[in-house]
Amino acid sequence: MGYNYKISSRTLLSLSKVTIAPLAALVLITLIGSLNLTTGLSMARARTALTTAATAIPTVNSSSKINNNTIPSAESVYSYQSMLLPASVNSFIIYIVDEAHENTAIAYWKHVSDHNPIYIPTHLIIPKGVTISFLDADAPWDHPHPHTINVIDNSSGKAIYTTGRLDYTNSSKPVVLPVGKYEVQDTKYTWMKGTITVTETANLLKQSNVVGNNNNTSNIIVGGFYTPTSQVSNNKDNEGGVHPGWLGYYKTEFLKNGFSILSQYNFHYATCKYCPGGFWPDQKTGDHTLIIYSTQQSLSEALIKLAKMVWNNVYI
Repeated sequence: MGYNYKISSRTLLSLSKVTIAPLAALVLITLIGSLNLTTGLSMARARTALTTAATAIPTVNSSSKINNNTIPSAESVYSYQSMLLPASVNSFIIYIVDEAHENTAIAYWKHVSDHNPIYIPTHLIIPKGVTISFLDADAPWDHPHPHTINVIDNSSGKAIYTTGRLDYTNSSKPVVLPVGKYEVQDTKYTWMKGTITVTETANLLKQSNVVGNNNNTSNIIVGGFYTPTSQVSNNKDNEGGVHPGWLGYYKTEFLKNGFSILSQYNFHYATCKYCPGGFWPDQKTGDHTLIIYSTQQSLSEALIKLAKMVWNNVYI
């Protein structure tokens, strides 16, 4: 059964914290206020829909004109654990987080964070036609824990897509899902859950003509990435391999590899009561940064480069 949510005065006031044009905000309020949101789309994600206009990325049409299309900020993705993509995005890479195999109910302190601890993001909302892929960043030392992720159609209860076995740094074949609501779940680690919603409406901003768009856009890939905020004292894994990754390193490496960092958000997560520093030792730190990136290279090329950057991370 669906529920109609109305935009409250408190939510309207919260828009003042978001950097968007007043006209765009008015149109978003009008459009989203009329949406019929089901139980699969929580009120938190409804608020996310109102706070997505935080980072602009350029898209190039056949006339080489630049149009701005908004991508949710890293802070928004962290806060609401949800991401609503515009129609300008062609592909999204879902990041399987380090220590995702640890049970969220009984070993939550082992995760990078209690926000998006399994996937970046936990809840993904995309217009129809967007390709999705999964990238496994759950490091194997000392015990490998490969993942097989199923995408389950909520209406039928059947898995309509599976990643197959993903080892560390591996990525899945891309897929375009039909319009609908889906649960994302690991076949072994059943607590590894998320959701994907594919909307019939291509794009709210495009429909409102608040932001001019052209369907002849170039390939745009978007995804999220976790990294330590600062260099750690020990960047070696248990087999002696050196992992140089931290925020300063990735600011250079993303650019060198043809990626743009659209936004970043620093956070602290240290909830292990018996661990030195309060963080799980395999994480090497309690201070982390969520990066939201984009690129316009081919998906296959982007995934190869991301695999190397995942391995270079210090999470073990």
